[in-house]
Amino acid sequence: MTSEADWERVRRVVEALPEGTWTSYGDLAELIGTGPRQVGAYMRDGNVARAYRVLTAGGTVSEGFRWADGRTGRDVPDLLRADGVAVSAKGRADRAQRMSVYDLKLLAAELDKELGEDEPTPDDEEDWK
Repeated sequence: MTSEADWERVRRVVEALPEGTWTSYGDLAELIGTGPRQVGAYMRDGNVARAYRVLTAGGTVSEGFRWADGRTGRDVPDLLRADGVAVSAKGRADRAQRMSVYDLKLLAAELDKELGEDEPTPDDEEDWK
């Protein structure tokens, strides 16, 4: 079961995506051990800044994408372009700019370290026994 800490991790990672990058619902789902649909619902309902940088695996805006505040009129591809993501005329983000689950794990570890949440390491071999 996905915990509040897992969802907080997703929020922090999405908000910390470097300029010129995007990620997918599936990559975020794999990061915390849930499904892409659950991530989509969280992006819709969780008031996550930059949720528009979470796309389908193919680099397109999900058909189910909705702004958390219910407003419309903001074009996701235009916002992605403003953030440095190359988006084709057909609305597909450049796959080379995608943050994979591996990249997200590294980013999450950096964020955890900044918050002082990295796991303690044993001081000597006795701690490993």
